[in-house]
Parts: sequence; C-alpha cells; structure tokens
Amino acid sequence: MAERTLADQLGGYLPEGIEALEEHERQDLANALRDARRRQAKALAEAGEEGLRYVPALLRGAVRKAVGL
Repeated sequence: MAERTLADQLGGYLPEGIEALEEHERQDLANALRDARRRQAKALAEAGEEGLRYVPALLRGAVRKAVGL
C-alpha cells in the first residue's frame, strides 16, 4: 500500500511553516500524523463497542448497523 504524502493527509497543500521543513522532517511528520489517526480510529472503535454494552443484547446488531460499527 502506498503511503499518503503529508499534503494528501492535510488536504492538498502544505502551510509555509511545514513547507520550510526538510524532506525527512516532513516524512517524520507524515508518519506521526498517520500513526495518530490510526490510534484515534482504534480508540473511537473501542469506545463505540464499549458503548454497546449499555444497549440490550437483542438490539445490538441493529444499533451496530445503524451507527456503522
């Protein structure tokens, strides 16, 4: 899988301050941003699953489908 560039991750263009960084620094920033987004997605998924514990068991499948889990 090809890694997305920092510009792609930020939505198209790099602000001047980021553009001024060396290429390896921009790559480090891109990696950090990608890793942070993966951690965030994992935490959100875990929170969603945890929240389902408060839904009656018979309704969990329907609720999971309705909220996209």
